[in-house]
Amino acid sequence: MAPNVNKGRHHGHGNLRYASIREKIKETYHSPVKLLLIIAGSTFVTESLVMLFLYALASLTGMSRFPFADVFLDSTILVILLAPVLYYFLFRPLLHLVDELAEAEDGFIAERDTAQRYLDIAGVMIVVLDAKGRVSLINKRGREILGYEESEIVGRDWFVYFVPDRIRGALVDAFERLKENTGAPLAYRESPVINRIGEERVILWHHRPLFDGERFAGTISSGTDVTEQKMAADALVDAEARYRMVHSTAFDGIIISDESDNIMDCNPSAEKIFGYGAKGLLGLPLTDIMPEKYRERHLRGLKRFLSTNVSAVQGRVLELEGLKKNGAVFPIELILGSFNIGAGVYFTGTIRDITEKRRAEKEKDFIQLRLNQAQKMEAIGRLAGGIAHDFNNVLTAIRGNAELTLEDAGDNPLVSARLREIILTSQLASKLTRQLLLFSRGVPFELTNLDVNKTIEGLLTMVRRIIGDDISIAVELFPGLWTCLADETSIEQVVMNLAVNARDAMPQGGRLLIKTENVTLTEGTGVKMPDARPGDAVCLTVADNGAGMEKEVVERIFEPFFTTKDAAKEQGGMGFGLSVVYGIVKKHGGWINLRSAPGAGASFGIYLPSAKAVEKKAEVAAVSRSVGSGERILVVEAEERVMEFAKTALTGNGYTIFTAANVQDAVLILDKENAAFDVLLADASVSGGGGVIGLISYARAKNPSVQVILTGSFMVMSEITRWGADRKVRYLQKPFSLAGLLRAVSIALEQARLRP
Repeated sequence: MAPNVNKGRHHGHGNLRYASIREKIKETYHSPVKLLLIIAGSTFVTESLVMLFLYALASLTGMSRFPFADVFLDSTILVILLAPVLYYFLFRPLLHLVDELAEAEDGFIAERDTAQRYLDIAGVMIVVLDAKGRVSLINKRGREILGYEESEIVGRDWFVYFVPDRIRGALVDAFERLKENTGAPLAYRESPVINRIGEERVILWHHRPLFDGERFAGTISSGTDVTEQKMAADALVDAEARYRMVHSTAFDGIIISDESDNIMDCNPSAEKIFGYGAKGLLGLPLTDIMPEKYRERHLRGLKRFLSTNVSAVQGRVLELEGLKKNGAVFPIELILGSFNIGAGVYFTGTIRDITEKRRAEKEKDFIQLRLNQAQKMEAIGRLAGGIAHDFNNVLTAIRGNAELTLEDAGDNPLVSARLREIILTSQLASKLTRQLLLFSRGVPFELTNLDVNKTIEGLLTMVRRIIGDDISIAVELFPGLWTCLADETSIEQVVMNLAVNARDAMPQGGRLLIKTENVTLTEGTGVKMPDARPGDAVCLTVADNGAGMEKEVVERIFEPFFTTKDAAKEQGGMGFGLSVVYGIVKKHGGWINLRSAPGAGASFGIYLPSAKAVEKKAEVAAVSRSVGSGERILVVEAEERVMEFAKTALTGNGYTIFTAANVQDAVLILDKENAAFDVLLADASVSGGGGVIGLISYARAKNPSVQVILTGSFMVMSEITRWGADRKVRYLQKPFSLAGLLRAVSIALEQARLRP
């Protein structure tokens, strides 16, 4: 019997007839008892009829027994006589049923073929499995998906040949569970199949179990190939995930709005940029996050785009302003776009907060300004250095000759007074030269025992000129101030930079205090100031009563390029100002104590370690004048007046002098005299033959014990100071005095005698 779909079976007409005939044959001939009864009944009836006929025939003839009765009752004769009865009662109905069965089978085959054609034109895959999971039927679409002919599929175990290994066990278990099903269809579910080339295709299945009466007969399943849809759906999910990832992690703010100008979606960066909490922007009109001045223009542009689909701003980087939730206005970069979903129009805005960018650009402009200023100052410094070099040569000759003349003036008080005035004037001129170079920072670092009070007194005139008349100056110089080991020009620069900084902090005028004092720091007091150390120190305080500074500004005030001043004001400023002050103080082994608050002005306390008394005494002893005893000195000087002064001064004090105007002449003298010189006194800017460095190297190659003293102006000296630091080269700054020249020579000779 064909499998039936659940207990309420459904069949076509031919199928019903075919089944009915089968039932009749089964009822009639498939029961052995019934068949035996038919045969036995037929035999009994035939035998009874034959015996009645024989007895009737014997009675008619008058015979007690018909002579051929045994013959008629013979089995053969009985079968011959029985055949018509059997045909009528047994074989005739059977043949009739067989004819009906053949006719019904032809109808069933035709109906099956028609059904197969219906299945083959179906757009879904249809598979019938028997109770053992073998394929009984598959339609054309199923064969196309699997890539096999029907003969290659039918009869094969579905789960072995057409199901991936990884899910085979689970599907077999599910198939077994269908045997317990009452025939209800299973819900749609996805599972893959394997086609001929080993490719997996995803099928959306719908299963129904088949039963033959109460016996499980298999399943019929329809499936739709959703591989492409699945791939598209997975791609969509991946795209959505990527979009969400970009959306949620993007540094820039992203806002999506509709044609009603309401915010539909935004990322966390947008919320952060505009100062809103999670989802705080959703539903708001875009105009809520833009300053008032943009709103009307924005709404006009939106209306125009919706009517014309033309935009003049989409796809461009726009620099505008945004409005935070707290009302703060800030600069933004904005890129606009639009897209359609169905009949709806939506807009995207990518927003970047460029507050830091603007600040960086401003700082870049300021740095460029400072670079230009520094380059100008460098040019001025080089110019000043060249002028100072020539000027100092003139001052050296003026001062030196005045001092020589003063020694020869005798007791003439008028001449002596005038000569001292010349000497004093040359010293003032020398100081003016140093102050000129102070602004170009072309002064080399030269440590001396410095009286800071005297340094400040010498600067007051220049300080007053720089800060202007609307700022008063209070000076409190501590009497008996300790000296400190410092470079006077650098300390002058510290005072000038702090004075300029105070001036800029008091644009409406105010009071500037310059104060000195002796301080002794202990472990307890020293730790209150950064970098402070216990011990004696000279404290120089420069304070103003200007606007003061916030804590954040105080923390950065000594950084290079950091400023709170307007660029316009900075054009006339001192440049790196406080960072230079910090560097100078650190180089002196000191520290700065800065105290400031908004509205309370600023106080810069400069702490410099004091010099030891023994060092001061040693210096005083060292400056005492000494007389030579014929020591040989080679003077190399291009400026004739300076050379003549040096020659006269040294010869008159007991030294043997040789002179040269350039390196070539000096080399000739070294060769001629076999370099037998105690001191080489040379101008640092002397020309020819590799310059002064080449000259020193040549002289020391011939005479390693020769002492070297270089003279020159600030700029020239600064270029070779580093070279000579480890070569035991001494320096004598121009303009130098008679005493300074003699002291330098005396110290050099003394060091030569002390050398082992």
